[in-house]
Amino acid sequence: MARSARFPTAVLILLVALSRATSARAQATTDCFPDRIVSFTVGTVSAPPATNTWEPGIVLGPPGGSTPTNGSLAVMSLGHGGRITLEFTNNEIVDGPGPDLILFENPFFCTSVPLSDADPYSVFAEPGIVEVSEDGVDFRMFPYDASALSQVTSLCTDKTLLRRLIGLMGITPSFIGNWTVPDDPLVFDPTAPGGVSGHGGDAFDLATVGLARARFVRITDPNLPIGIPGASEGLDLDAVVAIHSRAILGSAEIDSDGDGVADGDEAASCRNPAGVATDPFFVPVLNLEVAEPSPTVVRWNFLGTGITYDVIRGDVAALHASGGLVDLGVVTCIENDSTDLTTRGLADAAAPFTGAAFFYLVRQNPAGSGLGYGFSSAHDRRVPASGGCP
Repeated sequence: MARSARFPTAVLILLVALSRATSARAQATTDCFPDRIVSFTVGTVSAPPATNTWEPGIVLGPPGGSTPTNGSLAVMSLGHGGRITLEFTNNEIVDGPGPDLILFENPFFCTSVPLSDADPYSVFAEPGIVEVSEDGVDFRMFPYDASALSQVTSLCTDKTLLRRLIGLMGITPSFIGNWTVPDDPLVFDPTAPGGVSGHGGDAFDLATVGLARARFVRITDPNLPIGIPGASEGLDLDAVVAIHSRAILGSAEIDSDGDGVADGDEAASCRNPAGVATDPFFVPVLNLEVAEPSPTVVRWNFLGTGITYDVIRGDVAALHASGGLVDLGVVTCIENDSTDLTTRGLADAAAPFTGAAFFYLVRQNPAGSGLGYGFSSAHDRRVPASGGCP
């Protein structure tokens, strides 16, 4: 697509269970990630958008797999000057002790990973401006040093300048780990890869902008003269994680583990409502995107490193959006144990035949557990369809 072409509006549709979920199970799908893309204005790029640029829904899930020297590919590029606004619909970020949300880009060390706070280093950083809002109208921008931002003129930003960029996202290297632990970029952690605590990412405190709660997050690429020319220029958004959050709908009165925190509020902060563990917890729920009324390509959001997908083949005519839900119609085939072919590309190695589509459901149980096809996205038991796969 040429630089001046209009970016297609993706239709985000939630893949629902093959059988109706109970209300208790449906409440378990509350998580700490945004639920809806309010608006997306793609910036300029010097080549046609890549598959990940077409797929904004990829930012509605957890951070992708990355290391301190290799950024995640489960991202969506904004382009130079691009902007995206995300909304939390079943929960809201609240002001708690310390940071309340963490934003992930895919920065990584350009140099050797530092082993001590005294080591010099540089980072492939693509900073982004962050704003939050309670009502989607009054946005509050997190303060940052505009003079420091203007000095980001090369692919790799050195340690000294990075520390002046606090208040922006996209500056802290990430890696696979506990992405609900906020990082302090001014404090070196010798026990973590690259001195980055948790999973990295850039943490923000609602108190900084005078808000007690927020449901909208807006991210803007500042149109810097950096980046590798191509389809993925500009800020590469990976994920937004609410670490202090409150459920808006359901589960408010239930406290399954007796820890004094309602189940819905724990799920909204990516904590397990049924236990005391502090590891990230969420029930993966798949979002599909189609680019046209009669699609031949279907793509989906990133659901987490190591997640396995089951493939269901059905008729595209069954993709009927109603109230934000999708009626799958008659399912003709299930292929068990289909691994994650790609976290950002087409629904299959080749586009489905015209009139056919590939639907993806999350496999909730580990392989070899004897539970057959596992559970659906809404946490109901899955059973194989009759007949064989073509």
